[in-house]
Amino acid sequence: MADQVKTGTAQLRIRWDGDVKGLAEHRISLAAFGEPLSYLLLALRRIATQMVSTAVDAEHPKFGRFTNQARQLDIELVKMEEGSGGFDALVSFSQPSDELPLFWDVPERATVELLESIDQERQRIPRNSAVRRYLSSLPREVHKQLYEFHENGNVKKRVEFGDIDVAEIPSDLPSLVQYEGNIVGVGFEPGRSEVRIKSDIATPSLDATDVQVEAALNMRRTKIRVLGVHDGKRSRLLQIARARDPKFKITPEAIKEHIFDKWAEAFEQLSKA
Repeated sequence: MADQVKTGTAQLRIRWDGDVKGLAEHRISLAAFGEPLSYLLLALRRIATQMVSTAVDAEHPKFGRFTNQARQLDIELVKMEEGSGGFDALVSFSQPSDELPLFWDVPERATVELLESIDQERQRIPRNSAVRRYLSSLPREVHKQLYEFHENGNVKKRVEFGDIDVAEIPSDLPSLVQYEGNIVGVGFEPGRSEVRIKSDIATPSLDATDVQVEAALNMRRTKIRVLGVHDGKRSRLLQIARARDPKFKITPEAIKEHIFDKWAEAFEQLSKA
């Protein structure tokens, strides 16, 4: 097994103040903060994974090993802060010594994105579901929060706020979902007609037509990308293609072509109603 070497760090400071047991004495209860801290680390790793995936997946057919590296991101507590409930930490990133340090700046970039997501979510602007879960899991007795990203002693990013009410996303609100991975199973009639995808973040099952199931079978040995719609309970497959297919891209132009151009005549008639 290759030795692990640290390839980058970022300084993170977190402060909580409120009526949670122990905070007044500058202690952090694992019963109160253990789960939120695990969600915080999960959010940070998902951000890093997305960054690495975006950087390499279109060009590297085996990008999974890079996203696995992104999961080596960790939050190391350095010291408890005197006079407050919080701590100083290092966001560290390790990778095998025989790998090129392609993503040495991931700790810094992921930490900045984490703080920006926290800032958006505390304003009830949905940006990152994992960050939203972290904020929602904090004890309600926390009345003040501070997050700072430091670099060589200088504060590069700061987010501070008081009581918040995290936005709740309606579970039945339809939304587009996109996954990239491999076909791991299909379902046929008379059972449920579906396609199952294994991606880096989930293994979803999407309702599919017989034609889509047949297409999935033909692509079972290659990396694929799918687009679906999720209604809060189930997902339905809309499109499936090989990951390297240049035609499969969700862009503003593609949305315009699919919705506005395709239904231009209908929209025009509705405008006259």
